[in-house]
Amino acid sequence: MTVARILAVLLVGVLGTAVVLTRDTVHQALVFGLFGLVLALVFLLYMAPDAALAQVVVSGLVVPLLIFVTLAELRGRAE
Repeated sequence: MTVARILAVLLVGVLGTAVVLTRDTVHQALVFGLFGLVLALVFLLYMAPDAALAQVVVSGLVVPLLIFVTLAELRGRAE
């Protein structure tokens, strides 16, 4: 196992823990997006470019975007 793989997997563990422990929803969505991008890097390091591309699109972009749109809609209704 290379040093890059070890560091990337450790970073995924740290970011996964940070997602769970973050209380603010906006910050949690941002950390989750970063988690998804780092996980895509792990997939690339393990020679799975198709899984990495899907991970970037879904976990790095779509899910955080949907969370932000939902929060904006909920805040708009509250006012």
